[in-house]
Amino acid sequence: MSNFLGADHFRGYAAITDQLGVFVGADVSLGAMLDRMNYLGAGVGAFVYPGDEWPLYGNLFVDYRHYFKDAKNSFFLGSKLGFSHAFGYDDLPQMTYNNGILAEPNLGWSWGLKSGNALELAIGATMLAPVGERRTNRNLMCLPKISFGFSF
Repeated sequence: MSNFLGADHFRGYAAITDQLGVFVGADVSLGAMLDRMNYLGAGVGAFVYPGDEWPLYGNLFVDYRHYFKDAKNSFFLGSKLGFSHAFGYDDLPQMTYNNGILAEPNLGWSWGLKSGNALELAIGATMLAPVGERRTNRNLMCLPKISFGFSF
């Protein structure tokens, strides 16, 4: 691995997400393949409830994926761990938290393309543990999540 941070190890993905069939968002992660089956990256994401009265949620996360086969097409198991912030929290009383710890386990399938890139579909859950100021008694909030992305 003399060229660990070189272009042959660099990878990333961009995905369109949907949480609970209501919250629309996007995630982007950039990182490196640790070996032929393990990816480690860092990313940003955002999701919003379409409408004028809901804020934008922003996420920062560390992203890990394990691909089950060293092949063009493979199942993968992933996990994100990070921080979530609700922009506009003070102005919108319907918001339940301002800041939260984010965990997102997911399972997906990667379809390899001839170019070396891939299309990916994943299902999982967004789990948020509110920290600091909040307007809920719940210590953990969970939303099902589906994402469709492009891996490069």
